Amino acid sequence: MTADQLPPGSRNKLLNAIQYLSNPYRFYEKAFVRYGDTFLFVGPNGPVVLTRDPEHAKVIFTLDTSQIEIYPEEGVDFVMGKHSVLVMTDDRHRRERKLLSPPFHGARMRAYGATMQKATREEMKTWRVGEVVDFQRAMQRISLSVIAQAVFGLSDPEEAQRAQRLSVSYMESLNPLILFFPSLRKDHFGITPFASIHRSRRALEEVLEEQIRRCRTRAPGEDILSLMVSAHYDDGSTMSDEQIRDELFTLLLAGHETTALGLSWMFYHLYQNPETLVRLRSELTALGEHPESEVIAQCRYLDACAHESLRIYPIVGEVFRRMRVPLQLGPYTIPAGFAVSVSAIGVHHNPAIYPDPETFRPERFLERKFSPFEFVAFGGGTRRCIGAAFAMYEMKLVAQEILSHCELKPANAKPIRPAMRGPTFGPKGGVPMQIVRLNLQGEHHAS
Repeated sequence: MTADQLPPGSRNKLLNAIQYLSNPYRFYEKAFVRYGDTFLFVGPNGPVVLTRDPEHAKVIFTLDTSQIEIYPEEGVDFVMGKHSVLVMTDDRHRRERKLLSPPFHGARMRAYGATMQKATREEMKTWRVGEVVDFQRAMQRISLSVIAQAVFGLSDPEEAQRAQRLSVSYMESLNPLILFFPSLRKDHFGITPFASIHRSRRALEEVLEEQIRRCRTRAPGEDILSLMVSAHYDDGSTMSDEQIRDELFTLLLAGHETTALGLSWMFYHLYQNPETLVRLRSELTALGEHPESEVIAQCRYLDACAHESLRIYPIVGEVFRRMRVPLQLGPYTIPAGFAVSVSAIGVHHNPAIYPDPETFRPERFLERKFSPFEFVAFGGGTRRCIGAAFAMYEMKLVAQEILSHCELKPANAKPIRPAMRGPTFGPKGGVPMQIVRLNLQGEHHAS
């Protein structure tokens, strides 16, 4: 393999890691200007070819599962569990995905609309006019409440709160340094941050295992856990408790995080752009007082606002694959063993795709339809996020519920920037919003 077959880029592992971890958006901005739309990044987890070129993204996303492996496998494994669909490849991945897909499509998914709206109203009941609410935390509480009911079938408030508390604790234990540097993944007598992750994970696993045992002894419900317990593969076999536990882990962590952070950014951008907020409110007001969830989900400008929020600050910055075989990527030949990545940050901020990419402008999603290789907030190809439709549905219903009953204003005049939260990106310092007006259950309160 000669050097001129690889893209240009930096091979300084430590410098690359420091620059990426300190400010990923700034790192990409400089790297794409310096090296072009596809470049080589050598980091602690090995060499990665990163791209924001939609043609190269298409090549990567249309790879057959037999050609790729998970990257970084050890990192994904210890975060989600070895039985998670996120770490599976080949026929095993296709088999698992087929079994898990039904709850996230069609009537099954739409049945959760009332749960999403109820969770939002319950959260709003805790707010008071004049107080400042961190919308990142508030959206997290709503999303976790939805998962507790829709995924686990938890109706007991104490049990639901316990699961939510342990989920938050686990997510906050995922230090980006540990994900980025494999050498830090050591226990050392239980006193390291890595050991703390394992303790947090085990506490949450015990809750999930308890729910699985209960589910196997009760009458089947409409929650996703019940569907997993009763589901059968094509050969008639069923999922083991360990498989279900790790899939629940994946749904709990990947599911709530994307939605909660996406909503946080959405409210931040709406209240930074008053004209956008006025237009969205006008669309929602036209629906009447009690619109059906399906009617809300069809609102075009609401949909555009949700997409633009995930476009400007994608929750997951990279979509990785490790090559089992050499890959031809335009003029470059990527050796087997190298990783390739469609950079969601890079693609979504590529001015050739999105002119004036730093500007929040939902209208761009009304003016044209972007391909699956130009909008990649949920990944792509055969490994696209299984819960993407569920997340978008929840974002729209929650936003409509809040905007129909509340008036807010930013509590912090300073711009809010993204920061790494383990494997995801979220608003640094949260999104503080002051409650100006509340109108719940027909009562109107004003400051």
